[in-house]
Amino acid sequence: MIAIAICDVKSGRDEEAYDFIEKLESSQQVTPLLIGRLFESADAVLLLHCVDMESLDDYLMEKIRSNIDIQELVIVPIYEFKLLSSFDFMVDLELEVAETEQLVSEDFLLFMAKIDVAPTKDKAVYDYAESIQQTDENVPLMLGHTFHSEEFDLVLFFLSKNLERAWEFAKMLRAIDGVLDSEINLVAHFEGLVTLEQFKELGSAPRSSE
Repeated sequence: MIAIAICDVKSGRDEEAYDFIEKLESSQQVTPLLIGRLFESADAVLLLHCVDMESLDDYLMEKIRSNIDIQELVIVPIYEFKLLSSFDFMVDLELEVAETEQLVSEDFLLFMAKIDVAPTKDKAVYDYAESIQQTDENVPLMLGHTFHSEEFDLVLFFLSKNLERAWEFAKMLRAIDGVLDSEINLVAHFEGLVTLEQFKELGSAPRSSE
């Protein structure tokens, strides 16, 4: 299972907290996949793969909440997670360097679109979002269903050439029949904590039944 952890960091301790999260290591049940700084709040977002919720809870308590600079956590489990076909675009851009280097060229910005969906429209909106094709300006990467989270119903990670192109992409998302509202977060800096090969393997793995 994939989960998003949004970390609320103590004011003035952003760099220290980010450096701490950046050095997180995998356990037998949990693997940190990607870390990013959220531009709007200067806090951190972390994408993790876990075997089950119990192992994730143990990992968060031992590895993240043990840091006094991380004051709050919002955890959003992604019950249906899919790497879109254009995810391979990231592989094409990957530099042949260490695992912790940036995943893609600095020519692109990463965004996280959190989408609120109307009742009865979940599958239709998910299918539409899944069908969005890559263009020269926008690249949809990963799509997830949050099982009617209080925060949002769907999450879509995408790359854009610039803010204007991202705004056009966001308007397209908001025009989908069944979308009630959306929030677009710019991930000001992001990097992989595993190789893209490992990311693809874990991101494509079927969810274990609990």
